[in-house]
Amino acid sequence: MTRGLSAAARAALAVVLFLLALAFCRWPPIHAQVPFDVRALPLAGLAVVLACVVAITARERRPRPVRPWAIAAAVCAAVLIAIVLARGPAGLPARAEGPQGPLASLPPGPIDLIGRDLGVDPVRKWTVRWEGALRVPESGAYRLWATGRGTVEVDIDGRRALQGEGDPLIAGADAGLTRGEHEIAVVLRRIGPGPRLRVGWTRPGGVSEAIPPRHLGPSRSPWWWRLTDALALALAASVAALVWVLPWDRPRALPIPGAVTSREVGWSLAGHAIAVAAMSWPLVLDLAGSGVMDRPDGRLNAWILAWDVHALLHDPARLFQAPIFHPLPDALAFSENLLLPAVLAAPAILLGGPVLGYNLVLLASLVFSGLGAQLLARRVSGDRWAAFVGGVFFAAGAHRWIRLAHLHAQVTLFLPLALLALDRFHERRTWKRALLVGVLLGLQGLSSVYLGAITALALAVAVACAAFRARDLVKLGAACVLAAAMLAPVAWPYLRMRSHQGVEFALADVAIYATTLESYAASGTRLYGPLTQRHLDPERVRDALFPGVTLLVLGIVGLARAPQRFRVVALLASAAAIVFSLGPETVFYRALHEHLVLVRGVRALSRFSLVPVLALSVLAALALARRRRLSILALAAFAVESTLVPIRFVPAPPPSPTAEWLRGRRGAVAYLPLGERDTEVMLAGVVHFRPMLNGDSGFMPRSYSRAMELLQPPLGAEAQRYLRAVGVRDVVSRTDEPLPEAARFGEERIYGVPEGEVAQAPALGTLTGPTVWERDGIVVDTGASRTIHRVTFEIGDGEWIAFPRVDVSADGIAWERVAAEASLADAVVALGLDPPHGRGEVRFASRATRWLRLDPRVPARPPLVWVD
Repeated sequence: MTRGLSAAARAALAVVLFLLALAFCRWPPIHAQVPFDVRALPLAGLAVVLACVVAITARERRPRPVRPWAIAAAVCAAVLIAIVLARGPAGLPARAEGPQGPLASLPPGPIDLIGRDLGVDPVRKWTVRWEGALRVPESGAYRLWATGRGTVEVDIDGRRALQGEGDPLIAGADAGLTRGEHEIAVVLRRIGPGPRLRVGWTRPGGVSEAIPPRHLGPSRSPWWWRLTDALALALAASVAALVWVLPWDRPRALPIPGAVTSREVGWSLAGHAIAVAAMSWPLVLDLAGSGVMDRPDGRLNAWILAWDVHALLHDPARLFQAPIFHPLPDALAFSENLLLPAVLAAPAILLGGPVLGYNLVLLASLVFSGLGAQLLARRVSGDRWAAFVGGVFFAAGAHRWIRLAHLHAQVTLFLPLALLALDRFHERRTWKRALLVGVLLGLQGLSSVYLGAITALALAVAVACAAFRARDLVKLGAACVLAAAMLAPVAWPYLRMRSHQGVEFALADVAIYATTLESYAASGTRLYGPLTQRHLDPERVRDALFPGVTLLVLGIVGLARAPQRFRVVALLASAAAIVFSLGPETVFYRALHEHLVLVRGVRALSRFSLVPVLALSVLAALALARRRRLSILALAAFAVESTLVPIRFVPAPPPSPTAEWLRGRRGAVAYLPLGERDTEVMLAGVVHFRPMLNGDSGFMPRSYSRAMELLQPPLGAEAQRYLRAVGVRDVVSRTDEPLPEAARFGEERIYGVPEGEVAQAPALGTLTGPTVWERDGIVVDTGASRTIHRVTFEIGDGEWIAFPRVDVSADGIAWERVAAEASLADAVVALGLDPPHGRGEVRFASRATRWLRLDPRVPARPPLVWVD
């Protein structure tokens, strides 16, 4: 039965790859017209699934001739390339214009444009035009369509055939076209960056495609196109035949692993360091003076490292009382704590600053992550060189270079080591080996909360697949207790913060940062990036997670050679991580989110894609075992696929004279306006570490959102009341403020906050009787006539109203308008003290009344209000 399943899966894979090759041949620059309406994305996913089925059901089979089919595929590819080159470009040229005149011209091609095709800096307003001949192959009813961004107009023979607008743009129109040549004119107008357009048709036979360039522009001999189509079919058939005859899935014996020597480790570290330095070029040329400090996440993580070192040296007990989002407690718990990376980076930070510390931790994490993956692959493959190549795949792949600003996603050094320790425990189930698993899990959690969760998921799947006995599970349970004990000191502030703030990541929040299946096909590299940007719906791509063809193919081939336990763990852990990364799109995640509180604390689910990358890296090493030449070729191909060199790094920000002036002074600091350059001033503030109102994190406190609303320049009396209430002594702004100026450095002016009235949280009044929330207002019945001068309420999320409308009535029939005001400063103080239930108040002159009607715009949260 297994043999029959393997043969059926192999045959199906050959058919799917035949169709997939035809889909690729439809793309530029080949532009073949094939007899099937094939799409690459669904076929690629199906091909991966079928290839995995073939790999895990592989059995010994009779050898088949490979060379003839390999020669045929090579000849077809070479001749097809020659035909495309000799045929030359076809289609319509494009002209791009901006507000100042012409910007760029594109060579002939289909009407298929993405912004990077133009090769110019973005402008505010774009106009792109195509004009020329359109040759209709047969008469009939066509469906013209256009997708992209902006406004499109399509004229055929001087008449408007299609018009649409949107972001995204999706437009279509029916058109009756006769066979022969017509004149077509297409205009795309776009305000904002990223013009994008694809114009196509659905032919009378039902085939939907971008209008092929053979039907656009100057006519060419039809023989060029017939040869292109025939060679595309021949090439696709040769590829399918190769997949059928190649013994890529034949099980092979792996070398017996030998002992890992210190010399091997040393040479491996040197090799990984060279690979990481080359792939991150030119970062190593200026570790202290350049980096990813132009990105908010890069500055935030550099600041976290610097604060951790400062706090551990001066007052470790106040580590989580970070001086941001003042005066909120546990501010470090709003983001990753990066505790262990900070300890490792401490010497570099103290000697060279946070940028040097960041860069050294980043590069060291990649190098040691590669070594960890290598040791994991080495244990099962037994081949030193193949294991090293697998380690490079994990350390220096495309997934690294698109997340350089996310240090917490890069410190993966303990993830492969934890899995290695679990495999060693599987071999000999001692207490020592079990507890080592817990130590490594704890160390990974101390390095990154997200990566701790990812490691826990991978270990849980591996344990579930191993079918351990009860006494073995007791040992592993003790390892989990040990990991929990290691993490408890840093976990408690997160739980405390969650309780105080009263918020969690809801499904709607998580859905924004979850990934999609399309994201696993999207690439951010120089080789594949333009291709995937053109052919994937940008609305469905939330991250660039494609690992590259080399790693994907070798990983699937490695499945056929992997021992059973590695094979099962690799497949199930990868599947679990992918399903988890899809977030609320799956029932599995929604169930976990509802029942596990820890799941509600994880937002960026796309980072779980690291698990299949590690699995593919280890499996690729198995595929390359005892294949030295193939390993070298694979390493070279992988480097070409994954490179972004030279990566854009920017000079580190120079020392801030404003921050130097603020050093040593008392009280808190506010840089205005809040929210505009928070991470910049945080990083500049490492010279003084004074409390500041500014802050940045993956979670935005309610009081900070309201403070941004309050502290709009110029600062009025209400804003100054709040600044005094939270102890702000110095205000830094680039605009004139009605405050005494203390110093000025370039554009930045430092103002002092004078003495005066202080904001305070409203006191709780008496609970009212029935309250009715109507469209015209919030109607309050106090139950009896009484003297009232204020109404308090729980603050909602609506815009604050400083002078709300208030009506009073003695009988509920005749209403009288009274002047009222609501203090946003008092409300922000209240939200800082009690974020879930902070109360605001509406004040007015004392009136004897029973009924009140509040302005419906008051940001009050149902169902209760209080009076006094």
